[in-house]
Amino acid sequence: MTDTQHRQTFVTSTDGTKIAVTVTGRGRPLVVSPGALNAAQDWQPLADVLAPHLTTYAVDRRGHGSSGDTPDHSIEREQEDIAAVLDLAGPDAILLGHSYGGLVTLGLALRQLPAAFVLYEPPVPLHGPIGGDAIAPFEEAVAKGDLDRALTLGTRNFLQMPEAAIDEFRRSPVWSWRASMTPTWAREVRAIDAFGDDLDRFTGLTTPTLLVTGELSPPVLLDISRRLDDALPNSRLVQIPGHAHEAYLTAPEALAEEILPFALKATA
Repeated sequence: MTDTQHRQTFVTSTDGTKIAVTVTGRGRPLVVSPGALNAAQDWQPLADVLAPHLTTYAVDRRGHGSSGDTPDHSIEREQEDIAAVLDLAGPDAILLGHSYGGLVTLGLALRQLPAAFVLYEPPVPLHGPIGGDAIAPFEEAVAKGDLDRALTLGTRNFLQMPEAAIDEFRRSPVWSWRASMTPTWAREVRAIDAFGDDLDRFTGLTTPTLLVTGELSPPVLLDISRRLDDALPNSRLVQIPGHAHEAYLTAPEALAEEILPFALKATA
């Protein structure tokens, strides 16, 4: 396997669900838990940049990509999925959680401390719930198969994106791909709202942690990362200039420049 080639493999989670993992590169393992509207393929640009130095295990979270699913979803099941991938990757694996995937990894870390941790803007609900009454019309659109409208409602109400930004997003080539993943978004929003705002529970996470933010990310996400940095005892906060919540797509080289030195020296 050359540096930029990748292969797909599967692990079996505790409840028997098959979880797909895309493996790229060589070197120390990096397990990636993507955000709500992402799958492993979204992380391939970063994995290709990291390939000469790190082996990236990019996960299709349950209900996404090539992974299986079950009707009885919970964030705890998702944590078991990531734990199974960590078992595959080995004890030296670095755990990277992005957005909702960062909440999955934060919960997992409370019972299974990773060797090292990268958190990219996890939406801990410090400023109140993001779903609430907005979930019902969103789910109605999904039930009718109107995924375009579902994505519009979700970006407007869950992410609080301004209309001009939504219109620009709609014209982008990734709109239809993101829309295809909206059927699992409501359950993930509910999990975010139920996650709780207590940061004191994370003060015992002594593993080396890199907190990544984008300069142009929503202020609420920047504030959450700053407050997490205050709570975590062994963390460092960095920012990707000129980019926002998806630098793994928009600036994979810049993101790799932050991750690589951390990953190559971090030890628990």
